Amino acid sequence: MSNIYFSQIREDSLVEREISRIVGPQKVLVVGSGGCTAFSILTDTINQVLCVDVNPAQCALIELKKAAIQQFSLNDFLSFIGETDCDNRGEMYEEIAEELPEYARHFWELHRSEIEEGINYCGINERFYRFIGGNICRNVYDETVWNQLFSAKNLNEQQRFYEEYLTTAQWRTAVKILLSKTTHLQFFPSFMFKNASEHDFGNFFLSQFEKEVKTKPIHNNYFLSQILFSTYLYDHVEGVPFYLTPEGYEEVKRNIDKMFIYPVSIQSLLEKENSIDAFYLSNVFDWADEKGKASICCRVIQAKSANSVLMFRNMLSTSTLPDRFIRDEELSLRCETLERSMLYQKITVGQFV
Repeated sequence: MSNIYFSQIREDSLVEREISRIVGPQKVLVVGSGGCTAFSILTDTINQVLCVDVNPAQCALIELKKAAIQQFSLNDFLSFIGETDCDNRGEMYEEIAEELPEYARHFWELHRSEIEEGINYCGINERFYRFIGGNICRNVYDETVWNQLFSAKNLNEQQRFYEEYLTTAQWRTAVKILLSKTTHLQFFPSFMFKNASEHDFGNFFLSQFEKEVKTKPIHNNYFLSQILFSTYLYDHVEGVPFYLTPEGYEEVKRNIDKMFIYPVSIQSLLEKENSIDAFYLSNVFDWADEKGKASICCRVIQAKSANSVLMFRNMLSTSTLPDRFIRDEELSLRCETLERSMLYQKITVGQFV
């Protein structure tokens, strides 16, 4: 079984929630990853959420979170996953272990130390971000400086912060080094970066960060606070994934039996499914070659409902889908304004016709 790469999702479920609000899907397919999006769209108005990830370790993580949501209150769940202090995570795991499918239980029996540390921080990506944030706060700007950005009252104040702190050679050099291909390869397998040059990610983040700071409020950007401080922004509206709010947690708890988790490829699952109203595909097309993209699109067309919608993100490149796919420009741009993760240059929402 593989490693857990993402214990949290670095994509803003505000996007999927907005699409669901507009479209009103009954049956949704979502890429699993850390489960944050799947849980955050699991509302009273949806009948089924099909959560799929080809990495069984990611699915084992989502299964554990699902069982914990079923069993624990929000405060206990936050303690269990590592968001607050806890000295009995092992005992809490024992309370829910029998609810896990065999493959997930087997995985966690081999990774008990990660449960003890808190599963919301066990991913390789989370270790990478702790490395980045720790270096930035120790060697570039400390928390008192970054708190000025989170405390900014408007975009003009954010603009002034950007000009003072984020145009310096010190900042730009640190970002290029910390997000270089060489640094990434200390944490991630090489196949993920076969098409990237040394400073692609650093240059991309500098560009994205400038755009975000100048055009979007930062005060509740929990993606940035996770990178810098390894924490959510609990005191702010939308400062945590929706399922970790009191309202969202109660809703997902009511509807948890509507979630079905599949440790298989998207194509394999779609061979057996039909009448899916919404496909929330993360950035799978960033990783797929042309043959893989065509295969996924073919399966989506076969499994979709009459008015199904498809959404995907792109990081360093932009995917072109077959001619039958029509991009909804207005909704796509709307979703781009909602996305706070700072990782994606484009979001595409549309339909196959």
